[in-house]
Formats: sequence, structure tokens, C-alpha cells
Amino acid sequence: MSNDLLLQLITGVYAACNAARLVSYVPQIIAVAREKSGAHAISLLSWSFWLLSHAATAVYCASVVKDPLLAAMMWGNTVGCLGVVTLTAIKRRRYGWTQKSDRNARVNELAPTLR
Repeated sequence: MSNDLLLQLITGVYAACNAARLVSYVPQIIAVAREKSGAHAISLLSWSFWLLSHAATAVYCASVVKDPLLAAMMWGNTVGCLGVVTLTAIKRRRYGWTQKSDRNARVNELAPTLR
């Protein structure tokens, strides 16, 4: 396999994976939007870090690598992460930032429906 063909293959796989990743934010955003509590299963720290990481990569791609398509893909990832972080923060503000530590209260809430 020639070097050019290998580079084209790597580029194609990378582009396909990133396109799929852009679409993969949608189910997470929908899940957070439908959440009826503070979305405590979502790690704001992780999603915020990924947001900053994608933004830094987008700036790097645009200014150092000079690849506008790659930069646009990274900005798309940044926007996806921003959607998750923003919706999660809204849910936490609306329903409370801390998760209830009393698990028995939740079990007691569900108990009547299980009978």
C-alpha cells in the first residue's frame, strides 16, 4: 500500500468517525433535556474539559495546521459539548446542584408504584 493511499485511508476513517461523533451528541442532549431532575449522572467536570479540549484543538487546527475543515469539525464537537454542559447546568440550577444522599427516600417514593 502506498503512503498516499494510507494517508487517504486514515483521513477518511478520521473524518467518518468525527462526523459520527458530531451526530452522537444528539442522544445525550435529548437525554439531558428530558431529565426530570438535576441530571446528576452527567459529569459537568468531564464535559467541560472535553469542551475546552475541543475548542483548543479547533484553534490549533485553524491557526497552526491551517486546516479549516478539521477546525470546523472540532468547533462542531465544541458546540456539542456546550449543549450538554449548558442543559446540565440549567437542570442543576432548576432542581438543585447536589444529589440527594438519602436513597431510602427514593425507594419509598417508588414503593407504591411497585405494589
